[in-house]
Amino acid sequence: MDHIRILQRAFSITLNYRALWVFGLILALTTGGGGGGGGGGGGGGSSSLTPAVAGNGLAGTAAGGSWSAVLQAQVGDFPLPLFILLMIFGLIMAVIFIIGRVVAETALIRMVDHHEDTGERIGVGQGFRLGWSRAAWRIFLIDLLVGLAVVLGITLLFLVAAAPSLIAMGIDEQALPFGAVISISLGVLFILALIVIVAVISVLLQFFHRAAVLEGTGVFESMRRGWAVARARLSDVVIMALALIGLGLLFAIVIVPLVFVLMAAGLAAGGLPGLVVGLISSLFLSGDGPWIVGLVVGLPIFLIVLALPLLFVSGLVQVFTSGVWTLTYREARALG
Repeated sequence: MDHIRILQRAFSITLNYRALWVFGLILALTTGGGGGGGGGGGGGGSSSLTPAVAGNGLAGTAAGGSWSAVLQAQVGDFPLPLFILLMIFGLIMAVIFIIGRVVAETALIRMVDHHEDTGERIGVGQGFRLGWSRAAWRIFLIDLLVGLAVVLGITLLFLVAAAPSLIAMGIDEQALPFGAVISISLGVLFILALIVIVAVISVLLQFFHRAAVLEGTGVFESMRRGWAVARARLSDVVIMALALIGLGLLFAIVIVPLVFVLMAAGLAAGGLPGLVVGLISSLFLSGDGPWIVGLVVGLPIFLIVLALPLLFVSGLVQVFTSGVWTLTYREARALG
């Protein structure tokens, strides 16, 4: 496998196939922070279900109180209808992000594959039609299954690591330090192993996804097929993964000065209007009012100047990375 040629080809496609940028931006928006990752995008809602619930809410319910009283105890003075509305809004946004991610990823895979087969560059609208398909649903299910397996594995490893401390605690308090040392040692080993396992799974997911999209196989068959293709060219896959890691580190080094430049530009673009508005507001307001008004005006400008270029660059990185793995899958499948 010619890794350099694949990287160069993916770079060329990224620069010249501008319809892909839209889907790269969607991926950058929906996978930033974690996202990007597995299929458990509906999380983040485990809010502060604190002991106050058990102490106040559940006790009130046992005494005949209502569940609304329990919820009110949880959210304190925060208006309960607004709390529920925010939870519903968060759930809707999570669903939108999940759909956007799998549709964009499917579109990128299919558009690059189609471009390699025909040389044709299709538009954004047709790209969305390619992305909105059963293949996107299969990608979601694959990510969900793998994500659940990872969570289960992490839970089991945590229990194994905690077991010596729990056993020592049950035997004798004097044995607790010894058990704690064993638990900490196991925890460090498990964390290191987990880093490697997650890295391997993240690469295999690229092959699972492309089997589902390019070969139209079902969820479990896509996982078997993706594993078979990756295993057949294992050394090539490892080399490509290491190459992308190296390019990612290089990108991180290059992007740091850009972040500082954008921060300076954002401070100039947002700070000056904010300062002017704050000074004008000081003629009518007292105390912290002028500063708050200036911040309301200047902060959005600062964030826009800082975030939009970084989002655009991140979108290009998503397009390039997806293109590399699509071309790698095609090459590995052809070589057998």
